[in-house]
Amino acid sequence: NLADVPDPPARIRVLSPFDPLLRDRNRTERLFGFFYRIEVFVPEAKREYGYYVFPLLEGDRLIGRIDMKADRKRGSLDVKRLWLEQGVKPASGRIDKLMAELDRIARFTGVAEVNLLEGWNADLS
Repeated sequence: NLADVPDPPARIRVLSPFDPLLRDRNRTERLFGFFYRIEVFVPEAKREYGYYVFPLLEGDRLIGRIDMKADRKRGSLDVKRLWLEQGVKPASGRIDKLMAELDRIARFTGVAEVNLLEGWNADLS
């Protein structure tokens, strides 16, 4: 019974590009209206987002993507850029949830801090 299925957590999660939700890119676009492609093999000048960009899930909605990388030598999770989907607002509560997720990922990857690089939020409106 669908009434017995709990609501998804409202927290923000960074998804792997290989998460089962994203495995069938066409299905993800059809069901969620979220176009996602890994741009590792796309020449840099033709990339829409970045080399290795992670999708963001909030509740049951794909809300954006983030370009980040763990720099283990410096001990930081470097956030290069954040993009939110059309209609998704960068409200303070949403950014707080994102920062909590980035802190979790920093701990998981064994780095000490989250480093927001200059221009990381340039695409937010």
